[in-house]
Amino acid sequence: MVDFALALPEEVCLELGQRARARRLALNLSVDELAQRVGISNKTLGNFERTGRCTLETFARILEALNALHDLSPVLVLQSKSIEDMRLKAAVATRQRAYTKARKRSM
Repeated sequence: MVDFALALPEEVCLELGQRARARRLALNLSVDELAQRVGISNKTLGNFERTGRCTLETFARILEALNALHDLSPVLVLQSKSIEDMRLKAAVATRQRAYTKARKRSM
């Protein structure tokens, strides 16, 4: 199993494709059946399982068809590391955009 914290993006993609294939096989689904459920071609599904590359929408649909969409719940969720972090998070309004310095306008 690949440690995503140490892996390159290509390695992460490859691992996700392999995991999806393993889950498909564990559910006893053929490539044809899963591709039909997802609404993609067999070639697209096979390519994803080999390379881990597809659109984000296709990836989400594959996970849904494999009953694994809930596995994405903790992804990109800000984690509090201490009570102080939780207090600061509660006190500050949620940011809507990143801070950027004002540009100087030339006249």
